[in-house]
Amino acid sequence: MSRMGIGIVGYGKVASGTHKRWIDARDDAELVAVYDAVEARREAAATEAPDARVYSSYTDLLDDADVALIVITTPPNSHRDLAVAASRAGKHVFVDKPFAMTLTEAEEMIAAAKSSGRVVHCHQSRRYDGEYARIVDLVSAGRIGSVQHVRRIWSQYGEGWTSWGIEGFNPTWRIQREFGGGMVYDYAPHCGDQILRLIDRPLESVCADVRGLKFSQEVDDHFACMMRFEGGATAYLEASNMAQLSAPHWYVMGTEGCITADAVNGAVLLKREDIDQPEQYDPVDRSHELYDNLMASCRGEAEPNVTPGQIRASMGLIDALFASAKRGRSVVPERPR
Repeated sequence: MSRMGIGIVGYGKVASGTHKRWIDARDDAELVAVYDAVEARREAAATEAPDARVYSSYTDLLDDADVALIVITTPPNSHRDLAVAASRAGKHVFVDKPFAMTLTEAEEMIAAAKSSGRVVHCHQSRRYDGEYARIVDLVSAGRIGSVQHVRRIWSQYGEGWTSWGIEGFNPTWRIQREFGGGMVYDYAPHCGDQILRLIDRPLESVCADVRGLKFSQEVDDHFACMMRFEGGATAYLEASNMAQLSAPHWYVMGTEGCITADAVNGAVLLKREDIDQPEQYDPVDRSHELYDNLMASCRGEAEPNVTPGQIRASMGLIDALFASAKRGRSVVPERPR
């Protein structure tokens, strides 16, 4: 099988770690080019990926005929312009979460890819967390009946999140509004997407609290929301950089039983009335499936498993979170087409 040429945009921590790792591990992919606006990051790319061409101009990357797929791993405020330009240049696009800043921006990106006949995909990596994959399997097998309520909590604390950026660019961009910082943009795309896939019914309302409590007054370092779905199912989502004591990551309540999990890639417990003691299940490793699907989609052999409709639903949730917090009441999110 021939290798697909991949270009990375933004050679930060995720690019030099996660993305370079999955590309290097595959027989059907090759990192052939990197673009970064910062000289220090270009130097890092030249050292760590010596066989790739390193560009200081995005136009030069788009003009590289060997690049078929572009991975966009820059701060969220740049995603729309970079992705639209890549699609118009005839490239497939793989965008880190959050896919965009707003649903309107996401629609532009989806439309550009459709117009060019190219794939647009989103790096929804936490769909493949081991404990979540196991929960999905148990729910799909009907082990707890119909899901009625999900409680999803992401808890962390400290300065690490606020300074997670890369030296040479802007280490604190995650707490700057200009770049799309804040816990909503960081974790609603992950945890919200997990809930939306697990319940898989139209979202009817969102009531949210979004605040900067300690680590940033410019963006939120804590948010929580109640989500109500068609048919009556509900979900509570919270992500906070204020949690010095962690809470269980998952509590999934169904008509026939419950599932809990305390940590990412940790054990999963299931309890039903017809069993005396909770059953324990190991996490499931399916991390390769996202990248398998991405490559197959770009070759025209499959449809993206992060669909345009799912991207719209995720971005609609983010828009609704901010709108509800601003208005101080529940809002009805825009439904994906």
